[in-house]
Amino acid sequence: MIGRALAFVAVALFIARAAVAADAGAVDAGAAAAVDPDAPTVAASANPAEAHVGDPIRISIISVAKTGVPVNLPGTFDLGPFTLLGREETREQNLGDGRIRREFVFKIAAYEPGEVQLPPIDVTYLGPAGEVKTVRTGAVAIKIASLIANEPEPAIKDAAAPVSVMEENRVPLYVGGALLAAGVGALISFFIVRKLRARRGERPGPPPRPAHEIALERLDRLGALGFLENADNRPFYFSVSEVIRDYLGARFGFDSLEMTTDELIDELKRHAGRDLASFMVTEIQAWLSASDLVKFAKVSPTAAEARGALESAIRLVTATRPAPVAPVVAAGAAPEARHA
Repeated sequence: MIGRALAFVAVALFIARAAVAADAGAVDAGAAAAVDPDAPTVAASANPAEAHVGDPIRISIISVAKTGVPVNLPGTFDLGPFTLLGREETREQNLGDGRIRREFVFKIAAYEPGEVQLPPIDVTYLGPAGEVKTVRTGAVAIKIASLIANEPEPAIKDAAAPVSVMEENRVPLYVGGALLAAGVGALISFFIVRKLRARRGERPGPPPRPAHEIALERLDRLGALGFLENADNRPFYFSVSEVIRDYLGARFGFDSLEMTTDELIDELKRHAGRDLASFMVTEIQAWLSASDLVKFAKVSPTAAEARGALESAIRLVTATRPAPVAPVVAAGAAPEARHA
């Protein structure tokens, strides 16, 4: 009887294990079927992986995707115990095998010591039907060290035993120090005066270049690259849009590269009527909205459409640049000019 019971228990355990294995295989098969063939490969790394409290840490997110799949990093994301210090420009590299490598870089800092983790970062891309999809990097472990030497249990050193000293007359020492300081001050003053006299003949450097000149020069370089009918012109729209956004921020005095189109237009409306006509705000909004649509479109614009977008961008810069300042003629110089 005991032998039959043991045999029955062994058979039951075998059946249970087979059922668990079948369920695991079904889960793995379902996960494999759910993999998106257009999904980019993403990875995150930190440099350095060990830092002190408040030290900047460079986070690099690498994505490799098919050439026709746009990949972006969201404007905001969860950093856990870290604080965002700034973002750098995205770098792209054509791998030559139908794939594009993109690197998104930003800097963070932590203000609490310990073994912490940067949470997984969501990376968005467009699916075949134009829908926005997401892939996620793995978490990054980072060690944050304290600036206190014997942290986490800092302790004050034991008080030293009293030491007997002889009282000394410090008056001569003070007098000598004062004389030495006066001599050093006189020597420093001599060299400063000499250097200032030498600088009298120097001329100031040239003033910074106006924002509209820089923007028109960048647009001219983009136009010199030419336009192709059978090429993907969406990267060209990205570049032109970045030039216009950078120009508007430099022209009207605000950081525009990290703003959405709605935020940028709200900022421009504050300048309407003072530095910018209201109808120009409407025209800029229409141009930026059209550029945003092209960024997420599945069909690349034609060469004629790309050329038209470049010409419209040049007109926007030309129409919003500052008015030239008329030269002012001194009152005393007018009679001499008429006499000449």
